[in-house]
Amino acid sequence: MLIRLRQDRLVLAAACVLSAIVAAIVAAGPAATAQAARVAQAASASPAAGSGIPASAKDQLASEMTAALQLTDGHGVTIALLDTPVSPISELAGKVTIGPNYAPMAGASTLDGTITASMIAGSGETTTNPFGTTGRAPGARILSEGILDYSSSGLLVQNKYDSSGAWQGVVAQAIRYAADHGASVIVVGEAGGTNSLAMDSAVAYAISKNAVVIGTSSPVDGTKSDFEYPDSLPGVINFSGTALSGLPPPQTQASQEYVTNDSVLITAPDNQLDATGPGNQPYLAWGYFSAVSWVAGTVALIKSLYPQISPAMVATALALSASYHPAGGYNTTIGYGLINPVGALHEAASLMKLGATAKPGPGVVAAAARFSRTPPGVIRAVHHSTAKLAGFGGAIVVGAVLLVLGFWLRARGRRARADQLSSGGGAVPPPAELTAPPELA
Repeated sequence: MLIRLRQDRLVLAAACVLSAIVAAIVAAGPAATAQAARVAQAASASPAAGSGIPASAKDQLASEMTAALQLTDGHGVTIALLDTPVSPISELAGKVTIGPNYAPMAGASTLDGTITASMIAGSGETTTNPFGTTGRAPGARILSEGILDYSSSGLLVQNKYDSSGAWQGVVAQAIRYAADHGASVIVVGEAGGTNSLAMDSAVAYAISKNAVVIGTSSPVDGTKSDFEYPDSLPGVINFSGTALSGLPPPQTQASQEYVTNDSVLITAPDNQLDATGPGNQPYLAWGYFSAVSWVAGTVALIKSLYPQISPAMVATALALSASYHPAGGYNTTIGYGLINPVGALHEAASLMKLGATAKPGPGVVAAAARFSRTPPGVIRAVHHSTAKLAGFGGAIVVGAVLLVLGFWLRARGRRARADQLSSGGGAVPPPAELTAPPELA
């Protein structure tokens, strides 16, 4: 199966054009602006309806994010972004390391990777970029690795890097490189419907190095319940997106397609967010781009405070802290609920305090306690006289020497008799001659 083209990439490519149109409408007057706002709102229905997430969720999430950033900004964490390469932009100055490009193509677009990097680790406005984007983990670093080759129009180029059997190897190489070069969070920007041993082992290798691997959330060919890879591999954190009421909604329905299977751990807002593209150009981004920035940013905050926390404990912290748990505690649409950045930090702290062994509960006998009411008696060993032990030992040695001497003397006597016979000193006379009896003669 060819690697899937994520539909929201197409709408993102037109974001600058849309921004220009909106700017033109603003210049035309307030009436036109209001009409444009109504059109944009009507074009996108919120999937949060029926998810159990109330309209007040946006205010609570904003408060949770503010509280989390007061504890850490993701400093000390490197996030490997496996996507298109990242272009240098001012808000990421000094924070991007350029890794290998496993899918090189002349003139390929760097839009996707740059947009995502800014939404995760952007430091905000700068003197050279007044439109700077503030990321969900602005103190984190980005390791950029190219695994996708898009043309400047935003279309995925179907070539040798995207054919089945090839892209899995590309993803596997990029994951291993990230794990070996200090990344504690790995965001895989593409997935497909077929796995490979190389990709499977690469994910396991990254997890063994204590790196958290994050999936893509999007379905292949619209089959939302099918498992994707590496998203559905053991240990990978996958997610869905939910448009929260009261925030700018996604501009297209296509960008709101997410998997609905057991790989979904949590959901995150996929509403419009500001972003920065190549050349410090302002963009609006939504769908996958928004949701993955929330998830990757929150994981980076956790790893910043607790570098040694395991990927499994990170996933547990996200699940336990999620807000608005669905009926029954879990479903395949929103997982365990809406992401909660500060709650995840607190849950991670609790998990890190757990000991290697559980504390004994009521009625449990302590490890040092006896099962019998009567203490056991003292075991007394038999003590022998040292002189006697020495005498017994000496007698054994003398007996062994005498035994060996006896065998030697016996063997020597046998050899002496054999020598005497061979020299003739012991000849035996011949037997008497036999004669026949007279009566028979």
